[in-house]
Amino acid sequence: MGAMNRRQFLRKMVVTSALALTGVSAIVEILARVGSPGETYQLPSPQIQPTTQTTSAGQTSSVAQTQSQTSTPAGYVLIGPASALTGKQYAYFNHPTKGSSILVDVGGNWKAFSSICTHAPCTVQYGGSSYMVCPCHGATFSTTNGGVLGGPAPVGLAEYGVQILNGSVYVTESRIN
Repeated sequence: MGAMNRRQFLRKMVVTSALALTGVSAIVEILARVGSPGETYQLPSPQIQPTTQTTSAGQTSSVAQTQSQTSTPAGYVLIGPASALTGKQYAYFNHPTKGSSILVDVGGNWKAFSSICTHAPCTVQYGGSSYMVCPCHGATFSTTNGGVLGGPAPVGLAEYGVQILNGSVYVTESRIN
């Protein structure tokens, strides 16, 4: 092995630096995905209750029916009991048509948003009363309207309307922003 010239030395330094940076980036990404952000609340699924149904011939049959199905507001879907939110600032839930979502208490009013970051498919976490944060790349979103507070997310989170009626939580079937 002979002496290394300046060009060879610089090439090795660039390659070594790139590999080191990639390794550090991978470790940060892994820690962000497996790290515990604190306690997470999952809203329970709606209860399925059997009801009886009488046919025109007078026969009675048992039918499974979602709780409060008959009183669901138009354009909304039932996501669970309001009692599950008591004493909490946020709760994750699975929107029946939109997927992973989060409910956030904003000054006594519940707001619902998609919990998937618009930059990369990472689950945003409740950061406090005014923001949610993506643990993967640091994007922050407003709890008021889901808007981007800090990059790299290109657009805000989808927001859904929320109604609490007769002890149940409902969200709109489609986004409102």
